[in-house]
Formats: sequence, structure tokens, C-alpha cells
Amino acid sequence: MKLSFREYGTPSGPQVVLLHAFPMSGAMWEPQVSSLKPYRVLIPDLRGFGATAASSPWLIEHAAADVLESFDGKAVFVGLSMGGYVALQIAAAAPDRVRGLVLADTRAEPDANENKAKRAAAIDFVRKNGVDAFLAPFLKDAVHNQSAMPMLRAVAAKASPESVMAALAALAARPDAVPGLAKITVPTTVLVGSQDKITPPPLSETMRSRIPGAELHVIPDAGHFSNAENPAVFNDRLVSFLKRVG
Repeated sequence: MKLSFREYGTPSGPQVVLLHAFPMSGAMWEPQVSSLKPYRVLIPDLRGFGATAASSPWLIEHAAADVLESFDGKAVFVGLSMGGYVALQIAAAAPDRVRGLVLADTRAEPDANENKAKRAAAIDFVRKNGVDAFLAPFLKDAVHNQSAMPMLRAVAAKASPESVMAALAALAARPDAVPGLAKITVPTTVLVGSQDKITPPPLSETMRSRIPGAELHVIPDAGHFSNAENPAVFNDRLVSFLKRVG
């Protein structure tokens, strides 16, 4: 399906696609926009989030296909958390569309059975109690730098229960991306918040070690949403990478 997306920067510049985390929308990337003016920046809202219509059920494979159908040409894909899962799927399914990868606060491994059970419980909780009740404990675990909490909560609070439940199911069913890491040949950098409890730094080191030539940078004073919790360092690492990609 065609996704709603925001476009910023220079229309003739190299394309950079920012893929948002769960349960956010493309609005979570606001702290990055001003740093990316030389590029054509595309920020889609994945299914059910932001201005994109809901669709249930869906899979990470569907989300990747949606992104690829929503614009033409090659791009550097920047994915955080759920967005990272989508970026890895794009790299596996359409490597010819990828100029580079930035994998932030994400992982290549699929959910273990224990995590799938937790997602099922979260779906049941959202069905019974709504999104607001779900967000409080979720963000408490995810966010280290509390200065980012108001923005993140405001973005996430706009998601409907149906969209959150569908995304939780998609996350639980996501494919194992580990076997494909060694096949990634484009420039890749891995970013992770130093205090990320959801996808902690050792998982990022696994990706770095398996992707040929990949770099790993730890973002200090940041949890799972490192782009919002420490945007100065995140943006510096992102822009430096984009300049190297060219």
C-alpha cells in the first residue's frame, strides 16, 4: 500500500529514508530534519501510524514492500527499532534499492518464544486497557533521558489500539534477519543508546560483527530512542556516515 510520508531537504539531493520505531510515527524524526538539509529526506508513516491508514494483519515484509512502493530510486535507509527491522528486510528483498544502512537501536534476531508470549500479553492488555495505559510502562523501560519523554509520549499517544495491536503481532512474527547480515555489501553503521534496555548494545555488536565493514557507535546518555534522547550525537554520527556514503 502507498504510505503517507513527509518530505524535507533538497529535492535533488541523495535520498535518505527515515523509518520510525514502534509505536511512533514519522514525527519521531523531527530532531533530525534540520541536520539533513542537503538530502532529499523521506519520512513515511508505516501502516496504521501517523497519516497512513490502518491494515490488520500485516507483516514486516509488507511494511518493507510498502516503503519500496512509495518512492523511486535508491536511498540510504535509516531505521530505528521496528524501522530497523523494516530496513533489514528491504536490504534482503531489494538490495539494488539500498545505498547504505543505518541500523539504530534494533536487532537482527527474531523474537524468542518468551518474547512472543510477552507481545501476546501486551496485545491483550491494549485490547482491554487502551494505548495510554500501555505507554506508561513501555516508555518507562525504553527512555533513559527523560527530556525526550514529552515528545515521544505525544507522538506515540496518537496511535490507535488497533494499530498498536497489529504492530505488536507483526513484531512477534518478524523473520530472522541474522542469515542475511553477511550478504549486506553496502556501507552500514550501527547506532545504539548506551542505556538501551530493549535492544542493548551487545545485540548491536552482533550486527556489526556480521555485516562486512560495518561500524558501531554507542550514543551516550540515551536509551532505546537514541535519536530523540541525544539528538546532537545521533545527528553527528548520521551526517558523518551520509557524507562518507556520498
